[in-house]
Amino acid sequence: RKNMSRGEEILSEFLENIDRYIKSLHLGVVEENQNISKLLNFQFSDFEKLTATECGSAAYQLYAYAEYIETEKAKQKNILEWAESSIWFIISGTLDQYGDKFTKWQVKYYPAIKENPLASEILKIKNNAESRVRTLEGKCERVMKMADVLNNLSRKKY
Repeated sequence: RKNMSRGEEILSEFLENIDRYIKSLHLGVVEENQNISKLLNFQFSDFEKLTATECGSAAYQLYAYAEYIETEKAKQKNILEWAESSIWFIISGTLDQYGDKFTKWQVKYYPAIKENPLASEILKIKNNAESRVRTLEGKCERVMKMADVLNNLSRKKY
């Protein structure tokens, strides 16, 4: 935890708790597969060369990769929700300093964060998690469709 900001330390503890929970349920974790890039970039001529068994194997790898993507997306959503609730917890007591009861919360939100170093650190974490979730949106479904194509091709080759 050397060179970590306070916000990163708190996030790390949060993620470690989730990891312990996952391990306690004996949920298998899909590891990153270096072969996936090749499968994702198959050309039509590559499909013709595959046997039925190879199509099935490639489909299975893509299904596993879809699980990997979904797990990573869930992790980023957890970080996003953690960051959002943490920020609100930190700044809730000071929001009234940035306007009266008629001032919209959006107007008070960023000045309150700006004045608090921990909230500012967590806002950066939140913004990163938000962009990662957007990057992963729909990717699992597209990979599943690719796996379905290979699965169907496998059946046709038998």
